[in-house]
Amino acid sequence: MSFVSKDKENNENGWSSEALLELSDTAQEQLRTLERINLTNIHTKCQQELESWHSSATAHLGQIYSQRLADLAQVYTQDVCPDAEKFKQKMIEQLKNRIMPRITKILDDPTPDPEKVDKMQNLLCHIKSECNMMRDRQWIRVQLPDIKSLSIPIKITKTAPSTHLSEHEKDLFEDLSDDESKKEESPVKKKRKTSSIDIMDIFTINPEPIKNYSLDTNSSTLTLSNTHILLHDNHKLTLFDYHRKLNEFQWNDNDYGILVDMCWMSSLSVFVILTIHSVYLYDPIKPQPNLPVKIDAIQPLDRSHVLSSLTPFERDIYINYHKGVHIDQYRVSLTSQWSLEKRYSKSDCCETKDIGVRDVRCDSQYMCLSIMQQDDLKWRLDIMSRDMKRIRRGIPMDAGENQHKFFSMLIPLHDQRWLFVNWYTNKLWMVDQQGKPKLIKESKIRNIRNICIAPNGSYMAIRTEKPTALKLYKLD
Repeated sequence: MSFVSKDKENNENGWSSEALLELSDTAQEQLRTLERINLTNIHTKCQQELESWHSSATAHLGQIYSQRLADLAQVYTQDVCPDAEKFKQKMIEQLKNRIMPRITKILDDPTPDPEKVDKMQNLLCHIKSECNMMRDRQWIRVQLPDIKSLSIPIKITKTAPSTHLSEHEKDLFEDLSDDESKKEESPVKKKRKTSSIDIMDIFTINPEPIKNYSLDTNSSTLTLSNTHILLHDNHKLTLFDYHRKLNEFQWNDNDYGILVDMCWMSSLSVFVILTIHSVYLYDPIKPQPNLPVKIDAIQPLDRSHVLSSLTPFERDIYINYHKGVHIDQYRVSLTSQWSLEKRYSKSDCCETKDIGVRDVRCDSQYMCLSIMQQDDLKWRLDIMSRDMKRIRRGIPMDAGENQHKFFSMLIPLHDQRWLFVNWYTNKLWMVDQQGKPKLIKESKIRNIRNICIAPNGSYMAIRTEKPTALKLYKLD
């Protein structure tokens, strides 16, 4: 008789001893079954699946790594080496065939011409500067994804070469001549590659901007990404795209600090905002509520020091203290950890008689410092390497009002040219690839507070006062 039938029978007539024994046996059997249960096979199966995934992922990463090693070798051998060799051979040829024979001639002359000696010295200094720039430039850029975002492809590209390396726009030796020989003809000059609208034409022609936004204050804060514009105006942080205003929120100085500068950091795809004592990150594509996030690891030397400007260089940020008392170099790791790489003193970056640094800026290769001189209060732009070694001393431009008013703005054009706005004299200067400053006398845009160009060179924005406005121009 089955247990079920017995169950029915015993429910009617009472439990028999056989039924109770069978019930006990069933309980014992279930107890033994429970005691024997082991889920090791489930863990083993999942572990095997994970190991299989790991092996596949490792093999795939190995394939990516091998391919990128091949890409790196190709870029180095086919692009970088020929360009570097071309530049090196040109410098060697000029030194051997044009400079050294003339130096020998000067040495043999009992009464050498001082003007020729000075010209020769300046030329040799220029060659030294060009060679230093060649040595220090970042020839190859490897863009590595965050370890947490391995789906992002690894990019290895050759950085855009200097104009004098790739196109030899200006012959450095064309001014060298003597009475016995005619000046040698310069090589054929090639035009620098430009956008369909040249940046200088914006100032001299003053075309109609594609967008013109009225602002409330004469703040100079402004920065561009390839898709967004960020600025600070009337205690508000305002975000635009290239068609309309997207968002704004209150910027309370008591909560965040007094905002002094901002920039776009391409390696992290975020805006970086600088206050007098802190640094914040702002991601323009995060959903609301979207507020700046403070980087606690970035701190000034002490609260008595005021931060004044910043610039990104790949995964580094350079932060300038007021008047260049210090320049801090911070680096962010692939795990988003910030650390102080080096703190440069004023003596590392400036000459003894310099009052100090107003702005620190960078392009794809070099740092640039706007420095006020003590003797005449004139501004100059010094080109620096990433470790703050001076590559080229700037030629002085016009002067500021006094040593306490650092009223100016430095703007990189990302082709080794730089714009400089002297707010005191309301003058706009352009410093070319050879370091020669030119006053843009014919500029029809006045009262410029700041100028910013999108990283891909497609747009330029100008912030002005009187009227206080943001003007947006499309360059291609």
